Amino acid sequence: MDTNYGGRKHRNSNFIVTDCKALIKFERVSIGTNEFQIREFQELHNHPLYTKEERRHSKKARKLNYADKEFIIRAATTNVGATKAHKIRTALKGGYECVGPDESDCKKFRKKLGNIIGNIQLVVNKMNERKTYHPNYSFEYKCVDSVLNVMFWADETDKVFYKEFGDVISFDATFRTNKYGMVFVPFTAIDNHKRSVTVGAGLLSNEKIESYFWLLEAFLKAHGKEPTLVLTDQDPAILQPVEAVYPNAKHRLCLWHITKKLHAKVSGDVLQNTDFRKCFNKLVWNIYMDPIEFETAWKSLMKDHNLQDKRWFKDMYRRQTSWILAYFKDMPMHGLIKTTSRSESANSFFNKYSHHGNFLLYFMVNYDTTIGKQRNTQHRLDNETKGSRHKFRMGTGLEQYAAKVYTNTVFAEIRKEIYKGAWNCSIDSVENINRWQVVMITHLDKRRQVKTKCKVELKLPEKEVKCTCELFKRMGILCRHVFAVLKNNHIEEIPEQYILRRWRRDIISSHLLVSKNGLAEMEDETFKLLTEAYSNMEYCLERLQTDKEKLEDFVKTTRTMRRVFEQDSVNTIALDESDEVVFRLFGVSIPEHFEVNVPPVIHNKGSGTKKRMFSATERAAASSKSGSQKCTGCNLYVNHNWRTCKVRIAREKSNCS
Repeated sequence: MDTNYGGRKHRNSNFIVTDCKALIKFERVSIGTNEFQIREFQELHNHPLYTKEERRHSKKARKLNYADKEFIIRAATTNVGATKAHKIRTALKGGYECVGPDESDCKKFRKKLGNIIGNIQLVVNKMNERKTYHPNYSFEYKCVDSVLNVMFWADETDKVFYKEFGDVISFDATFRTNKYGMVFVPFTAIDNHKRSVTVGAGLLSNEKIESYFWLLEAFLKAHGKEPTLVLTDQDPAILQPVEAVYPNAKHRLCLWHITKKLHAKVSGDVLQNTDFRKCFNKLVWNIYMDPIEFETAWKSLMKDHNLQDKRWFKDMYRRQTSWILAYFKDMPMHGLIKTTSRSESANSFFNKYSHHGNFLLYFMVNYDTTIGKQRNTQHRLDNETKGSRHKFRMGTGLEQYAAKVYTNTVFAEIRKEIYKGAWNCSIDSVENINRWQVVMITHLDKRRQVKTKCKVELKLPEKEVKCTCELFKRMGILCRHVFAVLKNNHIEEIPEQYILRRWRRDIISSHLLVSKNGLAEMEDETFKLLTEAYSNMEYCLERLQTDKEKLEDFVKTTRTMRRVFEQDSVNTIALDESDEVVFRLFGVSIPEHFEVNVPPVIHNKGSGTKKRMFSATERAAASSKSGSQKCTGCNLYVNHNWRTCKVRIAREKSNCS
């Protein structure tokens, strides 16, 4: 900005209006014909004209066409901004001289998009359209005074995932995914490849108990059944809704979040001078201990370190059934998830495709892209499982049978158990008691030292089997001790009742993994034709790249077609200028009524208030920071330098006065 003598600011610009009178006007010769004649012509310009090389910098040449706009919008679906999108398009087209608009033009268009798509009514209308076109699509939302408060959605594939893998789920809130600070809550399960899959998602305008109540009820309404186990953190706003909405589900608290607080609840002398941390972790992470053994060991540990009167340990002991592994031993698949790391990993995955400054429509587009990436990965793993040829370590019938029924990921674990059962497990004794074959197994480690002893019971001919290690109950696969007994009885196939459906291959139909419900998907025939045209063009260029003569003919043909379209008066009406192009690219329609408004920017818990309670760890880390350099202003080893030294500044001020 320049400032003249009067103080008024003027914008710097290399574009000057010269009031040039040069023009040419045409008029139609007669109605109903395409013949025109010159009506008026002024040849002289009062400014220098662009040369051929400079013409690409003109305002008309820098105008974004349909392809440019489409590229910017498609790039935005993967969280690629306008500047980076321009660089990519420049590289694809062969250089800056081949691209009309520059970076500033792309950034202006991206900014304009915010003014066009900033209303939440677009998202609500599009989600309701999905419910119309896809009957198995679920979408619910709630408004307070016409302002969006909470919303939940799940498509057909999410519901199939939940039906097959929804016995154990985890959910955790994540922030900074949209412009309004709405909390994003994806629900995560584990699929047959042991990868995280999303079975539904929601957006909350606040983290109150009422919001989580509504969200969990919408989740239950969409899927029709409760999960067996729900894993969350210790957020008080989540605890009550989970227990009320899912009364038959077991609610587990994240072990990692609890053990992380240990060093903040215990004095430094106890942690540094004793083995308390080691004993505590060994106690709470023990998967073989029963509740009675845990209670005895807990009381002994508290007594040995004088922690009986510590409030935090008392509170956690009263809630022992919600986080200690010993109290989940009777629940199937309880060992599948012990912490919220799955949810946090999913949140990190979503954040890669999103941005904290996104409008909600942009956020939903990014969400669709992320889900597409997730499902493409599962489709690829299904294909790899289908076409894989395994190298068998043992060559037994059990190993070959497992390769036929399990996915590659689960088969790798089964193969390890079969191998360990053959080489690390020895049979000590075999007894027959009431039609049960009772086998005592000694499990050796890699140093050939005794690791543990287990009892395996096998009932023939039903092939019913039990092991005291209870790996099948925890993880859904048979243990090495059982495989040692099956091998000893010459059983070449895994009993059918011990092959869980959730670990089988091909339980998810391929069409569900490739079906599109994307928010940016246009459902009219024009979009399909455009996609086919691009595909045909790429195919032709790929086939002709080594044949110069045919390539020249192809270029001549397309050049002729271009001239025909340029001369066609019907196509001279540019639809690019209207906002309708943007709506078509996003696959949404212009709302007739605006009934839902966006919420104000939300401040989440502890955000921006500077009143958050700091943990003992943070306070200790802050107080332990020592100066790493010597300041020449005060001659002390501190965290500032001469320029910012307050002692030096105060000394100079006193000298000046």
